[in-house]
Amino acid sequence: MSHPVFMPSKLQLAIFSVLSVSLSSHAVLANEQTQLPTVNVNETVNQAQVLTTPAEELVTNGNSETGTALRNINGVDASRMGGHGVDLNIRGQSLSQLNILLDGAKIEGGCPNRMDPPTAYAELSSYDTITVIKGVGTLTQAAGGTGGTVLFERDAPQYNPEKPVSGEINLGTTDNGLNADLSATVEAVGEKGFIVLQGSKKSAENYRDGNGYEVRSSYESKQGHIDLGWTPNKHHMLKLSYEQSVIEDALFQGAMMDSPESDGRTTRLQYRGKDLNGFVSNIEFDAYHSDVDHIMDNHTLRTLASGSMPMINQTDVSTDGVKLKLTSMLGHTQLDYGIQTEIVKKFSNLKNGMGTSVWYMWPDAQTTTNSVFAESTSFFKDNQKVILGLRYDVFDAKADSADTSTAGGTPSDVYANVYGSTDTDNQADKLSALIRYERQLDASTEFYAGLSRSYRFADATELYIVKGSAWTGNPDLKPEQHNQFDMGIAKSYANGSLSASAYYDVVEDYILYYFDGANQRYGNVDAHIYGLELSGTQQISKQFRIGFDTNVTFGQNKTDDRYLANMTPLSGKLYTEYHAGNTLAGARINFAKSQENVNDNINELETAGWGTLDVYANVKLHKNASMMLGIDNVFDKAYQNALNRIDPTTGKVYNLNEPGRIAWAKVKVTF
Repeated sequence: MSHPVFMPSKLQLAIFSVLSVSLSSHAVLANEQTQLPTVNVNETVNQAQVLTTPAEELVTNGNSETGTALRNINGVDASRMGGHGVDLNIRGQSLSQLNILLDGAKIEGGCPNRMDPPTAYAELSSYDTITVIKGVGTLTQAAGGTGGTVLFERDAPQYNPEKPVSGEINLGTTDNGLNADLSATVEAVGEKGFIVLQGSKKSAENYRDGNGYEVRSSYESKQGHIDLGWTPNKHHMLKLSYEQSVIEDALFQGAMMDSPESDGRTTRLQYRGKDLNGFVSNIEFDAYHSDVDHIMDNHTLRTLASGSMPMINQTDVSTDGVKLKLTSMLGHTQLDYGIQTEIVKKFSNLKNGMGTSVWYMWPDAQTTTNSVFAESTSFFKDNQKVILGLRYDVFDAKADSADTSTAGGTPSDVYANVYGSTDTDNQADKLSALIRYERQLDASTEFYAGLSRSYRFADATELYIVKGSAWTGNPDLKPEQHNQFDMGIAKSYANGSLSASAYYDVVEDYILYYFDGANQRYGNVDAHIYGLELSGTQQISKQFRIGFDTNVTFGQNKTDDRYLANMTPLSGKLYTEYHAGNTLAGARINFAKSQENVNDNINELETAGWGTLDVYANVKLHKNASMMLGIDNVFDKAYQNALNRIDPTTGKVYNLNEPGRIAWAKVKVTF
């Protein structure tokens, strides 16, 4: 197909017009309004390993889908199956190698093929800040997290007697994919408590790639949450919250099924005590329950292939967790310690058109993790810190319906035939440890080096998934043992900043997804994962600055002498921004080198190198209103992200083309 001639739409013409005049309009606006903040993620670097950024600053492009937006953070990548549920990858690790915490809670997706990873239920506009901890920076968050931890956090609103009620409304649209992106938040805050009401709605059609082809990716989503807070004084805060996210009519180009509905619900209870008198100075308590009902089938949202039988997979997933963390000061040492438990239950029922159960793909799988942890941070002279951490996790997994017969047979029989074992229980207890050194070398330079041993337990899919012998979990999997060393340095100076980090991870019993002929299996191997991340900014004048982000990850299966799948090649971005008065305008070049180091055991696809150009602007229209607009992929480049996906129904490995040119506009109004 020949590349289509660029015929700008009315929205694109309007955006080009605004971008062209925005640089000259700032002087007029500056007389009336306050200045805009910069919106580049690099401004929020705390150190080379940990990044915290306001959620709204992640979306300087037209796609506000959460997994897609988090790609803007250096070292974070994501794989695509459709338009929703883009699945995160940090430092070459993904799935349950990452801890995703949504305001202190976990939610497990309902799709065995990850149509709905946890971030699918994390509406970006509903959070205040996003913190990404790459690798193992602490042992206090949760079990696992060997690849990293992502914290979606909501701040408690602050009381202002002159403005007890406030809020904001955000409206957005694009000409390629996302038709409507709406969100609103209202806060009512008093001296003793607060109420927060928030809701969002997205409506997306199939996007077009750079070749002009339509990619099945449309969806409808609705999300909302309510927070009820009690703040008797500055030392105590108790919050009860409820949240629901519904994704409907989600199409997935890369799968053999689509999802008519995914419904996720989370209830949280949180207590925060700070600056308390006594031995315990701070208390954090989190209790939560989340559940997901997920439906996917091969006929409701697509034409059933000739000769195929209608199939539907209905899943029910729940996650319960409790965590108590206490903080005490012992001389110049801060001690964080506590207990934690997490229980995940998953049931998946694959039925044919006659309603007969063909397989229990998750046969009432339950994983329970009970933990205790302690981490000390000792402060020394010359701005030095030494962090020592221990975490003891007791893991237990079982499949209560493994012996229940379906039309295909029993899961236990399949496990025995494939792996030769009839025992479906899996238990382990492991001690993780961390030693970390941090030093403020001078007023503007931070250095760290860390050494850790941590464990990641197999999830329900890796242990118990059953779709006959074609896709079979392994109940005998051992936990992954990650022995990681990482170090980094971050320096800020009068006109810019630089940061660099490097890591090396020696993994024993890495859980490998592989093919045995045409059949999909799981096993343990030894592996090495290592990589490098660099970032920098430079203010070249009062108005202009430039910057870059780049990272690369390598992974090797040392047992079979193969490459590990889904490693990010050298990639990143270069950008420049003009900031004056009430106007910010920017241009960004995104790039990735070709990926040729692929895993031939799963027929992983090589990808070509690519580069795209984005332009964007942010204009302050009024003290309570601003507008952002831009064009992503200006030259309508056809390209693919290097991360592969696998359709477990067919065993087909695929990459989807990313969206082509997108013109977009957003308006934010506060009150």
